[in-house]
Amino acid sequence: MSLLVPDVKAPVRPSLAEMATSSRKPQSQAAANTKFAVDYLRSYLLMRTIIGFTGITFPIVLIGGDHLLDSNAPGVRASLSAYYYSGMRDLFVAGLAVSGLFLITYRLFEKSLNNVLSVIGGLAALGVAFFPTDRFEGSTAVLTPLQAKLGEGVVSDVHHVSAGIFLVSLAIISFFFGVQEGRRPQQRPAGRAMLPPGFWRWFHWVCALAVLGGVAFVFLFKRQHMTGHELLIAEIVAIEAFGLSWFFKGLELNILFGLGRARRQYAQEVAASGA
Repeated sequence: MSLLVPDVKAPVRPSLAEMATSSRKPQSQAAANTKFAVDYLRSYLLMRTIIGFTGITFPIVLIGGDHLLDSNAPGVRASLSAYYYSGMRDLFVAGLAVSGLFLITYRLFEKSLNNVLSVIGGLAALGVAFFPTDRFEGSTAVLTPLQAKLGEGVVSDVHHVSAGIFLVSLAIISFFFGVQEGRRPQQRPAGRAMLPPGFWRWFHWVCALAVLGGVAFVFLFKRQHMTGHELLIAEIVAIEAFGLSWFFKGLELNILFGLGRARRQYAQEVAASGA
């Protein structure tokens, strides 16, 4: 597959027999290979779910933690990036750095546009983490060595451009999530999905639109110099939409937690076929 061609195929998931086999101690090399493949898939889905959960909780933890750590905090800050200059700096940088490294590595050896976008988004997330925004008016924070070396304005510009690239890349990936999920059958190996493929197609597409809308509003904010918390709200909408898309893309409960159920269901099918 070319690096410029998106992967829009419906996800391939293990059969009921493979899931049942993976929940037992392997008795052969083939069974061991199957168990390894299923365990690998479960780890992959769990990491995707954790990244989504990180996105969902990121604004809540920053805003809530700032008030818990500093009783003199100046209310809700004007943007999420402004929390770099609060007691939540370490969490702000760590959350973005972990997300960035995950995005860079989790599909690194696959050749598809999805992988290119993931790597670009991950590198951009690192740019957001390590190139802070400019200080807010009245701030007493000292310049970081990077700001002192390159200039506060230059570092801030890198921060904002990186944030835009990060979110746009994730929005496009969410769009492809929608295409993939729309092509999946509702009947899955371990049972019938509660919601139809069409729901998940539009769920991820709406998330992608919300991310792009948030990014567009942020750049409009920068041009119009609005006051209040418009920028913060737009950033939260974009981050929450990204988090929800990735969280539910990874939260395949029948794969993550349904191995015991798959074993019982497979045993019932085998018994019925032999009756």
